[in-house]
Amino acid sequence: MKQSEALELVNPGSLDRPGPVGRLLRLALGLVCLYALYRIVVIGEAIIATPASLLPSIAILFLAAVFIFNYVVNIGFGKSWRYWPLVTLLAVLTSTAVVGQVAFGSFDNPAFGISLWIWLAYFYAHLGVSFVLAAVIATPGCEMRAIPELFGRITGRPVAEHHCPTSLITNVDSWEYRRRLGLGQP
Repeated sequence: MKQSEALELVNPGSLDRPGPVGRLLRLALGLVCLYALYRIVVIGEAIIATPASLLPSIAILFLAAVFIFNYVVNIGFGKSWRYWPLVTLLAVLTSTAVVGQVAFGSFDNPAFGISLWIWLAYFYAHLGVSFVLAAVIATPGCEMRAIPELFGRITGRPVAEHHCPTSLITNVDSWEYRRRLGLGQP
């Protein structure tokens, strides 16, 4: 699935639950995301005050979020908005930078900083919580379906699943599944 393609949800029970290695991988990735969230919160005032000057130091966090934002939103909410979440995000960030330029005389302004900080905090909170929850409840496929799966368990309603677009997680899950069946290597 490319970020601009339609969502490909599958029936509940179609995907195998991850084994211990897949769950540990999800937990580790979740902790990395939650640590990124912690760092974003710690430097929040600086991001809000002078966001453009901090972009070099948060470039990896920013670029990672840009590259997978559509996956997080589309798969997490179970809606096929294709590339529109990213387009909307970039429009908001650009608009606040321009409004700040007019109001403050600089693109490096609080209007842009607040929108950047809110987006980064949302992104890493949603992704981090989803990874950790996916590890705890062994969500099959993509970790972004963990929150909907939890609500489905609470309400007693089955929830659609989604193949993980991350080849690392998919490969680990496939390897574990083959091992459980005693099939060894492909």
